[in-house]
Amino acid sequence: MPYSDIYKQLGFQNEIKRLEKQANLGVDKEIKMLRNLGVSDNSLILEVGSGPGYYTKILLDNFRDSEIVLLDNDENLLNHAKNFLNKDYNERITFIKDDIMDSTIPDNYFDIIIARFVFQHLKEPISAMKEIYRILKPGGKVIVIDVDAELWGGTFPKNDLIKNLNSDLSKFQSALNGNRDIGRSLLTLLRLLRFKNLNIESVINHSDILGKENFRYNFDKGLENDPKLGGLLKEYNEFFDLSYSSIMLIKFFFYGEKPM
Repeated sequence: MPYSDIYKQLGFQNEIKRLEKQANLGVDKEIKMLRNLGVSDNSLILEVGSGPGYYTKILLDNFRDSEIVLLDNDENLLNHAKNFLNKDYNERITFIKDDIMDSTIPDNYFDIIIARFVFQHLKEPISAMKEIYRILKPGGKVIVIDVDAELWGGTFPKNDLIKNLNSDLSKFQSALNGNRDIGRSLLTLLRLLRFKNLNIESVINHSDILGKENFRYNFDKGLENDPKLGGLLKEYNEFFDLSYSSIMLIKFFFYGEKPM
């Protein structure tokens, strides 16, 4: 099932809102991490799976002398990004409708490539990483931001519902040819494809720092009235009504450089 079929079921605007929330959750720490990993201004950056452009805006605002190419294979998301970004950033952005597993981009082209929450959705992650290697300049940097289902985070008090929802999400992604366990294999994949100076870091989002509201699931009346899913999501949100409850989520940063 293509990604477009998924958001057709959820509703395109609902998915856009979810992606906006995802882009901004704990972003200050992410930018610090990107700088620590060597992302600097005056760079030509490729954002793989750029979606509706919310994370692109964050990159543009924090690396103000850099240019960013947005790559996505979904025309609806690219059109949203164009409408969202063109007015203020037109001279610094380029849009490409393409497939990172087999792109039309020239060899040795980008200084930096960032893929955020993309690899968990890919049917052929090896092909995508080979393509990233090809289009990076010698000495160029790749940063893959993603998750691993068994290392997703934790709750206080322990909440089996949230653990089970994560497990169901993993099964759902597997059925769509994705892999929510991708995190454990990404650094090895970078090594096997001859990337150098490998590194792995993490950023933790915690509800006591970012606020519980940022972790709740906002669903419309259609889902709320669904007898199964609506009940699960209602119970999920009720966890955050507890005065003493908290949740932390772990994002991993996988880093490599193309040899000179």
